[in-house]
Amino acid sequence: MPPSYKLIYFNWKGRAEGARYIFHLAGQEFEDYRVTKEEWKQLKPKTPLGQIPILEVDGKQLPQSHAIRRYLAEEFGQ
Repeated sequence: MPPSYKLIYFNWKGRAEGARYIFHLAGQEFEDYRVTKEEWKQLKPKTPLGQIPILEVDGKQLPQSHAIRRYLAEEFGQ
């Protein structure tokens, strides 16, 4: 069974945009979860390093935008 992906970031372009491009270029489905300012206040203490973007792969969290892009590029052969 293929892994499930969930990308967590704010509802604007920014540090997660590169990961979104990689998903689209690879034709890979993913959940693009957009966090509101109100949600962020409650989500922040539960995140690794207290920041986003976060990529969840089958529930395991991977922080840091550059690490996420590097992981996805290797995963999809980009």
